[in-house]
Amino acid sequence: MSFLKKLFGGKSSEPVQRTRVCVECGMPVADHKEWCSILRGQRELELRAAQK
Repeated sequence: MSFLKKLFGGKSSEPVQRTRVCVECGMPVADHKEWCSILRGQRELELRAAQK
């Protein structure tokens, strides 16, 4: 039934909530781990931009 519902059900009224996930630590981007090099790189870029 769910297959047919998906096929012919049309659009749902509520949009799907999506969560961005970090490819290195596997956590949602809002909950990065401190050891994640992607997070450290972002912080370094922000620090350099603030120093200029």
